[in-house]
Amino acid sequence: MSHWSRMPDALKEQVFKRLELLASVANLSEEDRIAYDKAVDRYYVNRIVEEDMRREWEEKYKKDVLAIAYNLKKMGLSVEQVVQATGLMAEEMEKI
Repeated sequence: MSHWSRMPDALKEQVFKRLELLASVANLSEEDRIAYDKAVDRYYVNRIVEEDMRREWEEKYKKDVLAIAYNLKKMGLSVEQVVQATGLMAEEMEKI
């Protein structure tokens, strides 16, 4: 607790919110606790699936988008136009 007095108020508020959540979960009935745990599991599984889908998209389509960007740049479009057309970032365009 020696660090508590030096901790910013915003961080103290986050600590109390986390403690409040932990206390509310600890006071759940067994049935509600099981339902809560299942909901948390579903949340984390969904995040994993979304991340996998994003990674899969990048692997599958990123090369195609880069090829299109290269062709657009070769056709004389400006970097800004290619970025707008492809959704790539300007930093990615510098690699082309």
